[in-house]
Amino acid sequence: MMFEIQGTGYTLKFNKQRIKTVELMTKRSVMAEISNNNGVLSMQTLEALFAIGLVEEKTNVAVKQSKAVEIFDKVMEENGLLTLNNAVIEKLQEDLGFMFQ
Repeated sequence: MMFEIQGTGYTLKFNKQRIKTVELMTKRSVMAEISNNNGVLSMQTLEALFAIGLVEEKTNVAVKQSKAVEIFDKVMEENGLLTLNNAVIEKLQEDLGFMFQ
């Protein structure tokens, strides 16, 4: 479990389709942003990745985007932007390692 909010465990899950969705939303390449900014994502891209990738851990069901954005704000405020950024990058590497080769 990556984080817990009000007793519910959440994690991030990424696949190629979710990355394409984020790139359509942000009009930016996720990999270009990672490499151009030394691994630090813009808040817009970070929020989009979080909202698209967030699932309830027990059910593996995607969280609705509006709720995911609320959770993003809470997690960011509690843990800090860079900590959240690093967690998202690590999960991207875990789920989509081929993108980093």
